[in-house]
Amino acid sequence: MVDKGKKNAMKGCIKATKGCWIVHRTTKHGGIFTKYRFPSERERQNNKCRERNRRAITKKIFAGLKEHGNYQLRKTADKTDLLKCLCNEAGWNVDDDGTIRGKKISSKFKFDLNDRPSEDDYCLCDKW
Repeated sequence: MVDKGKKNAMKGCIKATKGCWIVHRTTKHGGIFTKYRFPSERERQNNKCRERNRRAITKKIFAGLKEHGNYQLRKTADKTDLLKCLCNEAGWNVDDDGTIRGKKISSKFKFDLNDRPSEDDYCLCDKW
């Protein structure tokens, strides 16, 4: 059962309250300037609609990748698992704690820059 005392909290940047927005700006001298914004009701509705659309698009992308991406995922895989697979495919290693590292180049692709072909091997145009 849901407690009656708890409010329904919105996810992400959709705010449930109607108060002012606190904006922190950094001045050119390094100080922090705090300003209070009072957005109109229309601006709030536009932000909610934009955030809802963004979430719907993200959900569709992840569903399509999960279905057609041929990733080795668990049946109950979430967005984080799918992002790990995408990062792995793009050339990044993601550790269990969330640390992201670039993949190391395997030794079979390494070559020595001093290993240049001789002039005889390089140009074949005079031999024809």
